[in-house]
Amino acid sequence: PGDEVVFGWRSFEAYPILTSVAGGTAVRVPLRDHALDLGAMTAAITARTRLVFVCNPNNPTSTAVGARALTEFADRVPRDVLIVVDEAYREYADPELVPDGLALLGDRPNVAVLRTFSKAYGLAGLRVGYCVAPPGIAAHVRRTQVPFSVSALAQQAAVVALGEGAEVTRRAARTVAERDRVTGRLRELGHDVPDSQSNFVWLPLGEHSADFARHCADGKVVVRPFPGEGVRVTIGLPEENDALLALAVSWRG
Repeated sequence: PGDEVVFGWRSFEAYPILTSVAGGTAVRVPLRDHALDLGAMTAAITARTRLVFVCNPNNPTSTAVGARALTEFADRVPRDVLIVVDEAYREYADPELVPDGLALLGDRPNVAVLRTFSKAYGLAGLRVGYCVAPPGIAAHVRRTQVPFSVSALAQQAAVVALGEGAEVTRRAARTVAERDRVTGRLRELGHDVPDSQSNFVWLPLGEHSADFARHCADGKVVVRPFPGEGVRVTIGLPEENDALLALAVSWRG
């Protein structure tokens, strides 16, 4: 009790939930221009801070922070505060713009990188991912891991998937091409869509978010509204994206 966990907000919804379950205090740091404000996150760190989540690219706003900003942030965070870089959507990010979190490890004893097979690898139903961290952190993770949380089937599927890098890259590239097409059309319609580095785009519709989601649902398209903030639109097949764009045209927000 009393320990704090810092993260940008809005970000992955599990962060405050997990913090609460662990008996900690969630410290939400507002985004700036739909992106993580690393300067403000640094300023939010106190003597009670134990962990900082960096979702890069960020879910649900799709934005990402660059290599220099992330490195400088890691250098400013005290060594007794764990930095967890969540790279669930890394396969959809431009490597020229979005850094590889593993590069932060080096001689830093306080960095852990999380990755998953649930997104680009298409194994969401198996609930399998992995953590890359220094030995000391990895040992603590193993001690707290829930027994039998990853089945033998999930482990085998993950190993096989790791050998299919070329196919994963091909699929991600196809998604990125559609993402950029959808982004361009939504901007033509007047929406202030931030540059996405994930497999979804963020529509900052504010108070109109729920209404847009209802309009889409009426048209048999499901999007994820965050009332009062925006809507996350996951990129699908071209015809599915066309259906979404048609609804964006017919919507009168």
